[in-house]
Amino acid sequence: MSFQRIWRLKDILLDLVGIRCKDCGYTCYPPKAACPKCSSRNIERIALGSVGKIVSYTVVNVPIEGFENMSPLVIALVETSNGKVLTQLTNVKPEEVRLGMEVEATIRRSAMTLDGYVPYIVKFKPKES
Repeated sequence: MSFQRIWRLKDILLDLVGIRCKDCGYTCYPPKAACPKCSSRNIERIALGSVGKIVSYTVVNVPIEGFENMSPLVIALVETSNGKVLTQLTNVKPEEVRLGMEVEATIRRSAMTLDGYVPYIVKFKPKES
């Protein structure tokens, strides 16, 4: 998908959609065809929201191949209004991250793939006041 197309669709992409299992209640992002917890296909799509708070995070100082120029990586578990999202944080230094920090979804460039493609993905950044 081109950057221009992503930019046109950014409001849709930033309204994160996950699934909720109607049998066990498990919420999952990104959406899957079946519940990862109980394997039920009795699921519904739900909007998770694009704003949340950091409930846990880690700093990766020794990145995997392809992410060397993005070191250090800050990976956070963000609790939104309807679920939790494991995501990369952007626009923030590791020492500035704190539990409870309000963050919002954004579209950012990711690491180049092995075939030379540069994907744009959803990441989270500190919420602007």
